[in-house]
Amino acid sequence: MKPIRLTIAGLHSFRQKETIDFERLCEGGLFGIFGPTGSGKSSILDAMTLALYGNVERAANQTNGIMNHAENELFVSFTFELQHAEGVKRYTVERSFKRADALRIRSVVSRFIEEGNERVVIADKTRLVDEQVKQLLGLEMKDFTRAVVLPQGKFAEFLSLKGSERRQMLQRLFHLERYGDELNKKLKNKLADASAKLEAIKGEQAGLGDASKEQVEKQKQALTERKEALERAKNELRDIHERYEKEKQLWQWQCEKEKVEQQLDEWRKQEERMKQLEQTYERSKEAERLAPYIEQVERSEKEVAHWQQKAKERDAQLQQVRTMYEQASKQYEQCRAKKNEEEPKSLQKQEQLKQALQTLALMRSLEQQQAKLRASLQEIEEKEQEARLRVDTCTQEYTTWSAKQAELKKQWEEKKVDVHVKERLEQVDEKKKHIQLQRQALEEIEKEKEEKLKTYEAMKQTYEREIKQMKQLEARLAEEFRHVEWLYHRVCEREKQAMVLVYQWKEEKKQMEAARLHDLAATLAERLRDGEACPVCGSTHHPNRAKRQQVALDEEALERIDRSIQIGEQLVAAIQQIKMQVEQLSEMMVRHPLPQRVDVEKVKREVEEAPLSSLKEIEIEGKALQQDYIACRDRMYRYIEKWNEQKQKEQQYAYQMETVRQQMAELEEKCAERRTRIEQEKKMWHEAYPDVSFEQVDDIVRNLRKREQEAQQLQQRIEKSVTVLDNKRAELEQWKETYQEVIKQKAEWTTEWNMQQQQYEQYKQTLPEGMDEESVKQQLIRIEETLQRVKREEEEAYARWMSLQQQLHTLQADKQAADVALQEGEKRKQEAERMLAEQFQKTVFKTVDDVLASRLDEQTKQQIAHDIQQYKDILMKLQNEWQRLNEAMNGVVMTKQQWEETMCAYEQAKQQVDEHMRQLGSLEAIVADLEAKHARFEQLHQERMQLEKLVGQYEELQKVLRGNSFVEFIAEEQLVHVTRYASERLGELTRQRYAIELDSEGGFVIRDDANGGVRRPVTTLSGGETFLTSLSLALALSAQIQLRGEYPLQFFFLDEGFGTLDQELLDVVMTALERLRGEHMAIGVISHVQELHARMPKRLIVKPAEPSGKGTTVQLEVM
Repeated sequence: MKPIRLTIAGLHSFRQKETIDFERLCEGGLFGIFGPTGSGKSSILDAMTLALYGNVERAANQTNGIMNHAENELFVSFTFELQHAEGVKRYTVERSFKRADALRIRSVVSRFIEEGNERVVIADKTRLVDEQVKQLLGLEMKDFTRAVVLPQGKFAEFLSLKGSERRQMLQRLFHLERYGDELNKKLKNKLADASAKLEAIKGEQAGLGDASKEQVEKQKQALTERKEALERAKNELRDIHERYEKEKQLWQWQCEKEKVEQQLDEWRKQEERMKQLEQTYERSKEAERLAPYIEQVERSEKEVAHWQQKAKERDAQLQQVRTMYEQASKQYEQCRAKKNEEEPKSLQKQEQLKQALQTLALMRSLEQQQAKLRASLQEIEEKEQEARLRVDTCTQEYTTWSAKQAELKKQWEEKKVDVHVKERLEQVDEKKKHIQLQRQALEEIEKEKEEKLKTYEAMKQTYEREIKQMKQLEARLAEEFRHVEWLYHRVCEREKQAMVLVYQWKEEKKQMEAARLHDLAATLAERLRDGEACPVCGSTHHPNRAKRQQVALDEEALERIDRSIQIGEQLVAAIQQIKMQVEQLSEMMVRHPLPQRVDVEKVKREVEEAPLSSLKEIEIEGKALQQDYIACRDRMYRYIEKWNEQKQKEQQYAYQMETVRQQMAELEEKCAERRTRIEQEKKMWHEAYPDVSFEQVDDIVRNLRKREQEAQQLQQRIEKSVTVLDNKRAELEQWKETYQEVIKQKAEWTTEWNMQQQQYEQYKQTLPEGMDEESVKQQLIRIEETLQRVKREEEEAYARWMSLQQQLHTLQADKQAADVALQEGEKRKQEAERMLAEQFQKTVFKTVDDVLASRLDEQTKQQIAHDIQQYKDILMKLQNEWQRLNEAMNGVVMTKQQWEETMCAYEQAKQQVDEHMRQLGSLEAIVADLEAKHARFEQLHQERMQLEKLVGQYEELQKVLRGNSFVEFIAEEQLVHVTRYASERLGELTRQRYAIELDSEGGFVIRDDANGGVRRPVTTLSGGETFLTSLSLALALSAQIQLRGEYPLQFFFLDEGFGTLDQELLDVVMTALERLRGEHMAIGVISHVQELHARMPKRLIVKPAEPSGKGTTVQLEVM
C-alpha cells in the first residue's frame, strides 16, 4: 500500500481545503512532517484513518469533537495504490460529514472509487465503504494504528498487549482466521456434506428395488425374442415396400401426364392471339427504325426557322446600337475638354486652403495643451498642500504606534507561559484522556458482551425449537416405520393366500385331466370287440372294461384354469417383488428403532377376514399393495431427508452457541483486564501527579491554554505593530519625497506654458484677418465636389462610349454567325428529307402518320415480347414434360383401385413393424433400467465405503482442530519471526545492547546483553528505551505485513517518541531509518524536534491556524 494524495477540510485545526502530495513526499523514501505544537501534524494521521475507516482513534466515540468549531462541514479524501503480481491499482476513499450538534457529526457522503481511464464508484454507502476498505486491506482500524500509522499514545501499545490480545491482532494482521473459524467452518461443511451424501446413498440403495443379475438375464431373453419377431416383420415390409415404391412412381407419372395434357390444351387455345401480337410487334419495330429519320427532318425544319428569326433580330439591334455609339462619342469629347479647363484652377485653390487649415489646427492644439497645463498647475498646487499635510500627520502617527508597541511588550511578558509547566500539564491532560478512552473501550466491550448474551439467548430459544421439531419428525418416522412393518406382514399373508389359491387351481386341473383320461379310456372300451386285440395292451379278452362317468368334461373350463394358473403365478411373482421392496425399506428401521412393534396376529386376522378367492381379487390386491408401498416409500424418504436436515441444523446451532459462549468468556476476560488496566493507570497517574486533582485537570488545562492563547495573541499583535511601525516610517519618507517632487514639477509646467503662448501668437500673425477653420473647411468641400463632379462626368461618358463600342462589335459578330448557321440548317434539312424518302421506299408505310400510328411505347413492346416468349417457353416445356412422362410409363396404365390396395397393404406392414419396435423399445428401456440400477447399486456400494471412511477422517480431524489451538500455534510461529526481526533492529539501534525475546507465555522480555544477558520485563524500560523497542517491533510488523496476504505495505508513520532520545540515540535512529528507505518502504516522521528537521531530505511544513480565522496550511520543502 502506497499513499498518493490526502485532502483535508474542516478537521480539527484545518479549515480550508488542503492537499498533501504524498507521491512527491515519498519519492526519497524518508520524509518528515514538522510544525509547532498544536499546528495539526497529528491531524494528518487522523485524516487517513477517518478516510479509510470513518473514525479517529484519539477522539471520543471515534468522531466526537473532530470538526473545526468554525465549520459546519468536514471533508477528507485519501488516494492510495496497491501493488501485486498483476500490476498496480489506484483507489480513492472520500467522506463528507456535517455537524449534528456541538460535538457530534453525521456522515453525508461516502464513496470508494477505483481510479483508471474512468473513475468507477465501487461503493457509495458508509457501511459498504467500510466493508470494502477492510476487505481490500485486511486490517481493522486498531491494527492499522498499531502497525502502520502510529498516532500519539499508541506507539508502545503492541509491546504491552496481553498474550490473547496480541494473538488476535496477529491473526488479523497475518490473516490467520482462515486457519481458525474458517477452517473449522469448512471442515464442518465438508463433514455435513459427506454425511448427507452417505445418507442419500443408503436411501438410494434402498429405493433401487430388485436389480439382481437373474432378473436382468430374464428380461434380456424376452428382448432377444422380440428382436427376432421384429426382423421377420421388417423382411415382410421390405418386400411390400419395393412393390409400393414402383407403383407409387407409376401413379405419380400417370397423374402428372393427365395434368400436362390439360395444360397443353389450354395454351394451344392462345395460338391465334400470339400470331397477332407477333405481327404488331414486328410493325412497331419497323416504325421504330424510321422514327430517327422523321425526327431528323423535324429538327432541321425547326433549326432553319430559328436562325431566320435570329438574323432578323440582329439586323434591328445593330442599327439601333450604331446610332447610340455615335452620340456617346460626341458627349465624351465635350466632358474631357471641360475637365482640362477647370481642374488646374481648383487644385491650386485647394492647396492654399489646406495650408491655412493646418495652421488653424496647430493653434487649436496649443490652446488645448495650455488648458491642460493650467489644470495641471492647479492640481499640482493642491498636491503640494496635501503632501505638506501628510508629512505632519505621519510624523504624529509614528510616535503614537511606538508607544503602543512598548505597552504590548509589557503585557506579553506578564502573560507568557513557562515551557516546562506547559509540557507537564499537556502530559497530565494526555494521560487523563487515555484513561477516559480506556473507560470508553470498557463500556464498548461490556455493551458487546450484553449483545452477545442476547444473541446467545436467542440462539438457545431457536435451538430448543429445532430440538422440538426434530422430536416431532422422529415421531412421524416411527409411525411410518410401523406402517412399513404392517405392510410387510400384510404382503406376506397375501402372498400365502395367493399361493394357496394357485395351488388349489393346479389340483383342480389335475383332477380334470385325470377325468378326461378316464373318459378317453371309456370311449376306447366301448369300441373293443371280443376277440379283437386291444390297441393299448394287445389282449383279446376284455373282462374289466372302463365305464363312462356321469360328469361331462368341459374343455373351456380347463383352458380357463390354465390361464388362471399362468396369470396367478405372475401375480404371485409381482407380490413377491413388492415384498422384496418392502424388505429394503425395512433395512432403514435398523438405524431408527421402533418404540412399539406392530401386532402381527392382528394383521393376520385382518387378512384372513378378507381372503382372496379369485384372480381378479389377487390382481386388485397386488395393485393396492404396490400403491401402498410407493406412498409409504415416498413419505419415508421425505421424512428422513427432513430429519437429516433438522439434525444438521441442530448441530449447527449447537456449534454456534458454543462459539458465542466462548466469545462471551473472552469478552469477560477483556473486561477484567481493561478494568485492571484502568485502575493501574489511575494509580500511576495519582503517584506521578499528586499535586493535580483528576477532576480539575480540564479546568487547569483550559486556563493554561486560554493564557497561552492570550500570550500568542499579544505576540501576534506585537509582530503586527512592528510591521505597522515599519509601514509608518516608510510612509513618512515617501510623503517627504512626494513633496519635493511636486515643487519640482510645478516649476517645469510653468516654463512650458509660457513657451506655448509665444508660439500661438506667431501662428496667428500668418493668417488673413477674420479667417476661421469652419469657413476654410466649407471652401475645401466645395472645391472637392467640383473636382469630383468633373471627373465623374468624364468617366461616365467614357464608360458609356466603350460599352456601346463593345455591343456594336458583338452584334456584328452575332449577325455573321446567324447567317452562316441559317445556310447550314437549310442544307441539313434538304439532306434529311432525301434520306426519309429513301427509307419510305423500303417499308410498307406510305405516310409519316402511318409510322407514328404503328409506334409503341417501350413498356408495351417489352410486355408483348415477354408474352410471346413466355408462350413459346411454356408450350415447349409442357411438350417436353409430356414426352418424358410418356417414355417413363412405357405404355403401362394403373387403376386407382390397384393403387389403393397397394397402399393399404404397405400401411398394415408398417404398423406391424412399429408395434414390434414399440414393444422392443419398452423391453430395451426395462433392460437398460435394470442394468443401470444394477451398476448403480455396485457403484453406490463403492461410494458408500469411501464416504464412510471419509466421514471418519473428518470427525477425527474435527476433534483435533476443536478450539483455537491450531491458530494460536501459527500465530506463535509468526510472532517468533517478528520478534527475531525486531531483535535485529533493536540491536542495530542500541549497538547490540538489547535484544527482544518471548517468554513461555508468549509475552515480550528484554535481554540486556551489556549485563550478561539478564532478562527483564518490558515495563522496566525507560522512555527512550521503550521508544526504541516499540519502533523495532513496529518496523518488524510493517516489514512482514502483506495487506490481504497479497499487497506489500509500502509506508510507515511515526508520531511520537523522538523527544525522549538524546542526541546520540537520535543519530542512531535516524541512520537506521535512512537505511530502511532503500527497502521499498517510505517512512514518515512527525515531530517538532529541530535536529530531525535538518536531517530530512523532504519536509512537509504544517503552519498552525491563525487568530484571524485562517486554518492550518501545509507546504512541501525539498532539500
